[in-house]
Amino acid sequence: NLGPEPLGNSFNGDHLFKLSRKRKVPVKNFIMDSKIVVGVGNIYASEALYASGINPYSQSGKVTKKKYEELAIEIIKVLRQSIELGGTTLRDFVSGDSSPGYFKQSLKVYGREGEECFKCGTLIKSRRIGQRASAYCPKCQTRF
Repeated sequence: NLGPEPLGNSFNGDHLFKLSRKRKVPVKNFIMDSKIVVGVGNIYASEALYASGINPYSQSGKVTKKKYEELAIEIIKVLRQSIELGGTTLRDFVSGDSSPGYFKQSLKVYGREGEECFKCGTLIKSRRIGQRASAYCPKCQTRF
């Protein structure tokens, strides 16, 4: 079974909160699980977690309902912005009409390890969660 589509009507913070209870998996892995919600890849998960101030290493079961409500809103915003900008072009990818995606220019943490956070100036860090690099601001993103 697949989870809801983030841009559909059944996706919200309450959905995330209810499914997260008693789970110890990092919140980033939790929101990238297609059984929880479909279509939230590594880049978009990193950006939404940053925008909502949640450290990607937080145990999903410890994140508050209020923070999940913020996270759901940020996931929707990030995905809509990416669609509007034609996606995220990394390396040599181009879309079907050969045009690049411009969402990369909007990235706040993904791919910015060692650069200053736009909000606080702290250096962005990156560590692996499972098989994926996960960029975050250690000051702006609270660990639960």
